[in-house]
Amino acid sequence: MAAALALVENYVVGWLLHFVYLPHTHHHDVADPVAREIAAHVGFSPVGGSHAHEAAAGEHELSPWLHFLRDTTLAAPVAVVVMLAATVVGYALVRRFGLPVESIRARVAFAVAAAIAAAAASVPEVLAHGWLFDEKVAGVSMGAHITGIALITLRYTFALTLVAALAFGAPWRRTTSGETP
Repeated sequence: MAAALALVENYVVGWLLHFVYLPHTHHHDVADPVAREIAAHVGFSPVGGSHAHEAAAGEHELSPWLHFLRDTTLAAPVAVVVMLAATVVGYALVRRFGLPVESIRARVAFAVAAAIAAAAASVPEVLAHGWLFDEKVAGVSMGAHITGIALITLRYTFALTLVAALAFGAPWRRTTSGETP
């Protein structure tokens, strides 16, 4: 369950980054005021205007859809490892603090652990992406750019993980034999 959740989150958060927050988006009217505010502070352009990224030669020839698929598919293995690690650490913390593994508090704790882990993992991913594809950030510091990506990742990973955990339970809910650990 953790791997499937990681893949869903990877592609949903990747889609949001590429088509809502990043400057090559065609969605100029972002209704979410929080999204607009985050984007304004980190140099993204979800409402049209300045571009925060300067792509390497030939990068603009890649369609936005292919760019999204390339980036999110490359990030998928990392997302799965991060989610598995968050599941193991979350389960250990839940057990350490004596929470019932099926409780709402345990599920929320899992969502918090997954969101923090994904946000932390986004930092080296952004740096690797910039290096691999010779991407430069213009009009904003690299620190602000990385922070913006991490905050967006944190926000949406938490929301998606919380919904999944509340609906289906945390990934540690059942072992392969069907017993609760």
